[in-house]
Amino acid sequence: MRLQGKHVTVFGLNRSGVAAAKLLHARGAAVTLTDTRTSEVLSAEIAELNAFSEPGDIQKYLGGHPTECIVDADFIVVSPGVPLNIPILCEARAWKIPILAELEIAARVCPAPIVAITGTKGKSTTTLLTAAMLKERDRFTKVCVAGNIGVPLAAEVENLTDRDIVVVEASSFQLESTVAFHPMVSVVLNFSRDHLDRHGTMSAYREAKQKISENQTSDDWMVLNGSDASVKGFAASTAARVVYFTDEVVSEHSLFSGTFKNGLGLFAQDDGVREKICDVGDIPLPGAHNLQNILAAAAVARIFGVTGTQIQAALQNFDRSHPALAHAFEPVGTLNDIEFINDSKATNVASVKAALESIQGHRVILIMGGYDKGNDYTPLSEIVQNRVKAAVMLGEYTQQIEKTLANTTDIVKAKTMAEAVRIAYRHATAGDVVLLSPANASFDMYTDYKARGIAFKEAVQALQRLIN
Repeated sequence: MRLQGKHVTVFGLNRSGVAAAKLLHARGAAVTLTDTRTSEVLSAEIAELNAFSEPGDIQKYLGGHPTECIVDADFIVVSPGVPLNIPILCEARAWKIPILAELEIAARVCPAPIVAITGTKGKSTTTLLTAAMLKERDRFTKVCVAGNIGVPLAAEVENLTDRDIVVVEASSFQLESTVAFHPMVSVVLNFSRDHLDRHGTMSAYREAKQKISENQTSDDWMVLNGSDASVKGFAASTAARVVYFTDEVVSEHSLFSGTFKNGLGLFAQDDGVREKICDVGDIPLPGAHNLQNILAAAAVARIFGVTGTQIQAALQNFDRSHPALAHAFEPVGTLNDIEFINDSKATNVASVKAALESIQGHRVILIMGGYDKGNDYTPLSEIVQNRVKAAVMLGEYTQQIEKTLANTTDIVKAKTMAEAVRIAYRHATAGDVVLLSPANASFDMYTDYKARGIAFKEAVQALQRLIN
């Protein structure tokens, strides 16, 4: 993609927007930036931009999006957090100005092959697992991790060559503004109700996810969850070769190609030939949901010739300290034989269900609530009734949760995280688990799920000091 001399307006000065501006400027584009926030709020981002450009090189419209910011634009680059239905972008579409994602621009100039991973839950873990497995095979000079995991692809492409490979976590917010995005391998982990506050309908949400494979050819690969009927249907809309991962038993004589669980072992199979990867007991990550994440990553690794022994080594050496794994089913501590788990990253119903399914043999006191994204909480009814001793509602938008779960468990309301933790502890007895798994975004009370998770940790620590 030739960027020299192009006039480009970047919407949103978050990490993706700043990275896109840097890439565009370095490639000779005339860059304009716009954000609804003021220069005072964006002082750190502006300082970062000023460090690599001369004064006046980049025009900035801050505190709003005036029409002037798009008048000369050849195309627009949107950060993932910018909704596509805001008036100025509707105006841009009326003027036939292309609107592209940061991921789209970065991928077009990326010299390395791309593995792109999407899904409603499990993206970050699977992305890191995939990278770890690919590093075990001496095939690539560098294995890079980028995307929704915290490092925009635009920030990495200038450091990559065709001897490298990049594993990208791709959200629906990033994918919906792609046009020519073409990964060598695409992965869809799962698909369930989420982000309807942004996409409006499940159909629109699915269309955004399907863009991950829209431009793939028969030379490419697609990895799908064979245990998820809604994901298996993605195979009908791609030209790529499809392999599956599943936690269901696969016959040795079947034509199945991919990875699966059989008894207490994980296996890979292709053309009726199977190879054992590892025993379930050797998996270092807690939770049944991580079993599917591992199977998905292993299916990608097998495409690149990574052996079962190498996959097992990657699992044994897997580093859980990456920031993207914080607040994802993260043990926080124990108080009087009551365990506290921080799953603040669980911002949808499917993630909460997976977390509850992973807690075997213990009663749960569940802390949930927050900014509702159009969730349907009905899928939680049975498991809450069977496993949750009490549910503590935290946040402004808990009415729908309370209504759905009213007859399944005791429901208590809290105004602050500290109060929620104290209430949960009072309802718990030895052997129970206090689980923060909100099923909602955090924007009603916190800047993001990380801030919410930190608040939970601090509340638990304060309770430990008080009790001890």
